Amino acid sequence: MLKALLKTNMKTNKIVTLTVMLMLCFIGASADGVKSLRLSEAAIGDSAGTGAWIEIQNTSWGTQNLGGYYITNDPAVFNTELTAPQRIAKMHLIATGNPITKITPQNCILLYADGHDNLGLQHMNFTLHPGDIIAIYSGNGIDLVDSVTIPADITATQSFAYNSKDNVWTVCDKPTPTLANDYETAKKNNKIAEFKEKDPHGFAMAIMAMGVVFGCLALLYIFFTIFGKVANLFSEKKFKLIKISTKAKASKNNEETVAAIMAVTEATSGTGNENLDVALIALSLQAEMAHDEESGVITIKPTKSAWADKGDQIEAGMLEI
Repeated sequence: MLKALLKTNMKTNKIVTLTVMLMLCFIGASADGVKSLRLSEAAIGDSAGTGAWIEIQNTSWGTQNLGGYYITNDPAVFNTELTAPQRIAKMHLIATGNPITKITPQNCILLYADGHDNLGLQHMNFTLHPGDIIAIYSGNGIDLVDSVTIPADITATQSFAYNSKDNVWTVCDKPTPTLANDYETAKKNNKIAEFKEKDPHGFAMAIMAMGVVFGCLALLYIFFTIFGKVANLFSEKKFKLIKISTKAKASKNNEETVAAIMAVTEATSGTGNENLDVALIALSLQAEMAHDEESGVITIKPTKSAWADKGDQIEAGMLEI
């Protein structure tokens, strides 16, 4: 009996502990959600004629739902003596149960202060004027989430924006609804947002990337084709020059050799030195044999000269010996 009672108490304690932990986690998450929502920009009107608008930003890395919060431009809500129901009566409730009120991480939502809340969840039941306050309260109507006072000298073409870099509010001549409040960043984001709007699925980006790749490959192909042809032209020209030079040199050498043999022959003719005559005849015959341009082919050109007769005479004399 005692053991059963102890087991029951242990189970009860575990359930109670788990419930308390879940409640603490829920409270912590709710507190983080409240802290991550803040006013980021507002305008009493703009050149596009869309009227006044309020920008609310989610500064966290988790999705936050604005549904169930209250927003107002009535300064009476700052009266600490008001009860929650009295304060709620002076504010506009942002309806729940619609995904449009969910703000993704590091993103924002635009609410229109045009006094026509019948047009949708993003339209408020009040309008904004220079010098008005804007306040956001949590769902209990007691906790103030964020507030700001619009400058009294702001114009319809300007906006009042929060600069997170310097942690200050400034009047901007170029309103940036749903975009970063920094001008340079806004300019870049505006291009990105425009590209995303025109190409939500990324098909144009993929085609552009493929076009760049194939364009580069085509340019490389053209470059190397032209380069190869130019290189071949230079190589052929150089080969022809070398071939012509070789032929000229060989021709010149042959002419010099023949002229030398003839000079020696004329100088030594009739000397009676048969051995010298035989050597000159052999050299002359060797010089008279020329190779043509074909590889592996020898062309012998027969000639008739006085030396041929002299050779026959010497050969006959040697035979007689």
